[in-house]
Amino acid sequence: MPTTLRAIMAALRHPETGCPWDLKQDHQSLARYLREEAAEVLEALAAHKPFDETTEAHLCEELGDLWLQIAFHAQLAADRGAWDIHDVERTVVEKLVRRHPHVFGEVAVEGSDEVLRNWAAIKREEKGLTPETETRLLEGMPATLSPMDEALEIGRRCAKVGFEWPDMEGVLDKVKEEIAELQAESDPLRVEEEFGDVLFSLMQWARKKGVDPDAALRRQMLRFKGRFQAVEDDARAAGGWDQRDLDQMEAAWQVAKQKRKP
Repeated sequence: MPTTLRAIMAALRHPETGCPWDLKQDHQSLARYLREEAAEVLEALAAHKPFDETTEAHLCEELGDLWLQIAFHAQLAADRGAWDIHDVERTVVEKLVRRHPHVFGEVAVEGSDEVLRNWAAIKREEKGLTPETETRLLEGMPATLSPMDEALEIGRRCAKVGFEWPDMEGVLDKVKEEIAELQAESDPLRVEEEFGDVLFSLMQWARKKGVDPDAALRRQMLRFKGRFQAVEDDARAAGGWDQRDLDQMEAAWQVAKQKRKP
């Protein structure tokens, strides 16, 4: 019985004794599972509480599922003699060492901002790029990014070249300005535009504040679901939704909110 993930994947993909489902997969057919497993890792992170046995185990399990997808793609490549999981590890190790000369070399840095600038410069050098040949700053966004992640990436790239609010107060003022403009609009098209401006500004506030908006929203939805479940339980106990008005539902919500406060 194989005891390593690499050995298990090799067995599953064995042309004669492997699993029929695993044998018919290719990189493209596996793409959906990679997306799903990555999403489940994010959900596990949103629910994660350090040192909590249940959520620690759940995060560990979901990371294992994601690792399985990486190992599967590596096995497909190994089957055709291209590369394997060891090459994946070697490549990323070499990249990390090369891009961290302040850790593995003699370069001195004064903070994380300088680390990011050095990283970008090393990356350009690796690709042989010059200011004339480098793609435009906001080109080349991965097509798989969600709108939220793309908004964050736009902000990060602009910040790298200095196009950034100097302080938190400035970006918060921008959020307030965009909200005021949204409130002043009535035309549906303009409302949509201003709503987009509000969301984009909030993404940049979160980025600058060090808040992960995806994780924040996922945790908020978990809290909402938990509180609304209490509202629903109250309605069921009373005989159904038609036995509860908005004030009564709000009262049940507030009780649940107080009980579930961390």
